Amino acid sequence: MLRLDRLLPGIVLAAVVLGAAGCNRLTFVKPNLKKVKIEQVRRPVVAHDSSEVKARQSAQGLTTQASGLLQAGDVDGAEAKANEALKLDAASVDAHTLLAAVAERRGQAQAAGGWFKKAAELSGGRAAEVGNYGAWLCANGRAAESLQYLDYAAQAQYGTARADMLANLGACATNAGMDPQAEQALRDSIGLDPENTLALEMLARLSMRRGQWMEARAFIERRLALQPVDATVLGLAEQIETRLGDARAAAGYRARIQREFPQTVPRTTGR
Repeated sequence: MLRLDRLLPGIVLAAVVLGAAGCNRLTFVKPNLKKVKIEQVRRPVVAHDSSEVKARQSAQGLTTQASGLLQAGDVDGAEAKANEALKLDAASVDAHTLLAAVAERRGQAQAAGGWFKKAAELSGGRAAEVGNYGAWLCANGRAAESLQYLDYAAQAQYGTARADMLANLGACATNAGMDPQAEQALRDSIGLDPENTLALEMLARLSMRRGQWMEARAFIERRLALQPVDATVLGLAEQIETRLGDARAAAGYRARIQREFPQTVPRTTGR
């Protein structure tokens, strides 16, 4: 699952699902702005009078309220507060990001993309917002196009945050059919964070695609040792064990799916 890195400090929201393959949380060494052409809108440094400062502060307060409302499930309330914030500060990055998240909640993918793109532009190339837009591209059938944004964002991260972004990059590269690039990003991800669930799952998928079933088993077993485990992951494990000829293990995974996810039919790939 692709997850947005940032709405407001301390807040992480789920965003979109990438079909059979997903992406992880987006979080985003100094960015190399020459490496990739990304639209940017930077605010000029100018003196502001007190009314402008107050308007901006009020807008920030409204985005904080909007974020809380969205977390509580009040989508309409969050949208109203975010729009109020935009009236006070048309260049509010947080307001644009919140409106993108609102649109995602409503299933309005194209509208969400517009808000994400504008947030990235207004941020002046800030990695979190660039990565969020890249995640949207990846989740909406534009995986190849997303790679430049996700790669840019990955360069500006450290530690587990960078691991998450590399996992996103690897998942999107997989969707774009760029397996060597995908494998490199995913292995770099688990090198930074051996418990990155998305990277482990995607490496299992890549191994399955190549017919490397023992390697796929190793990756999926590492993934199964981490929480949460969903029906899709269990379905991958069942498929791997079936191909390896371990009927007992495969039956065990089928039983878990039926017991833990009785209404779910897992989507698997790699056959």
